[in-house]
Amino acid sequence: MADTKSKALRERRTELSQSLQGLSQKRDHTYRLNSDALALDRAGVTNHAPQEMARLKEDQVGADEAIRAAQREIRNLDAEIKSAPSDGLGARVGRALRLGRADR
Repeated sequence: MADTKSKALRERRTELSQSLQGLSQKRDHTYRLNSDALALDRAGVTNHAPQEMARLKEDQVGADEAIRAAQREIRNLDAEIKSAPSDGLGARVGRALRLGRADR
């Protein structure tokens, strides 16, 4: 059962890691859109509606938050994976060694 949980944690971590590239591209795109709109607005070349400027800013902030949330979840999963009991050969050997030391 512990092996199943550990496998599920690793699969979720892999999914999140793979999604980071797409999230990063989205963040870069929203940053460019917002930055370009601000620069054009400051230069007086174009006049975006205040609602459009607010939406661009919110999109950029949302993309940043999505990346931070994925990174935070990856760190949490790493901690869970590290602390999860394992039923593999290495875990059995480790338990046997610990039990052998406790008998002395």
